[in-house]
Amino acid sequence: MVKEHYESGLKTLLQAATDLHGHFGPFLALGVRMGLVGMRELSVRQGDTRLTSTVMLEYAVPISCILDGIQTSTKCTVGNTRLTWKKSTRIGAIFGLSSSQQRVEVWVRPTVVQELKRELAVQPSDEEIRQIGWNIASRSDEELFLSKK
Repeated sequence: MVKEHYESGLKTLLQAATDLHGHFGPFLALGVRMGLVGMRELSVRQGDTRLTSTVMLEYAVPISCILDGIQTSTKCTVGNTRLTWKKSTRIGAIFGLSSSQQRVEVWVRPTVVQELKRELAVQPSDEEIRQIGWNIASRSDEELFLSKK
């Protein structure tokens, strides 16, 4: 029952992210999932005004799609100043609570990034990109991320 509720909630979030972003793909799914991990590790819910996120990545499509995924799942946005971006060769995010020193780092495993770059290099169709996105969305946190408090 809990897993079904999580999967239902994830699908709802992925649809909301797609609506915001304009299309669905693997890096958008990674962003949603990163936000969920950060919130879970800090024991907060979506929209908690104490939550902040600093996202580290190369600001280039498709990697930058992660930003919209994190914005959707956490409600930390550039506009509410709770989401910032820093240039990095690695892909990750630091989630924190403005009311304390608590923070968690969530990094995308390099092997996942390499796999996605390989799959996208062949210029897949829109449907194939969606399938790659669903594959990412369905993987375990441990397969996708390295995290530390």
